[in-house]
Amino acid sequence: MEMHEKVDTLMVVIERLCELLENENAHIGSRKFKAIGDTIEEKDKLCRAFELLVRGLSKDKHNLNETEEDTREMLLLCGEKLDTLVNSNAETLKNAIQANERLMKAVRSAAVECTPKAGSYSQKGHLLAGTKLNEKAPSPVTYNQIL
Repeated sequence: MEMHEKVDTLMVVIERLCELLENENAHIGSRKFKAIGDTIEEKDKLCRAFELLVRGLSKDKHNLNETEEDTREMLLLCGEKLDTLVNSNAETLKNAIQANERLMKAVRSAAVECTPKAGSYSQKGHLLAGTKLNEKAPSPVTYNQIL
């Protein structure tokens, strides 16, 4: 494969990765996690292709300098856009994971508080504070495991 073909292929891979990352960020914001799961395989393949292409171009730097300056500038712009989207995606995922953890911590605390506990009696036969007998057990809770 000639250098200009490698560069063109790399730009196509970068553009598709950018599209996927933009969509993924939008889906995380709108909490459409199934849509994200549907693109994981394609994203993985594109990342592998990107890595192989960049490795190949890195080994052949002197031929890369022989490509047209416009093409190199376009490649640089594509790379900067991808870098911005990767950082944005990482931050979006981090925030979604933290929000999910806070939600699960709140659910866990509520479940513990609502769980019937064995009662303790004082010397006078009264139930001690915090004792909850004969209360309905909390409903089972599930959480989103995609994040």
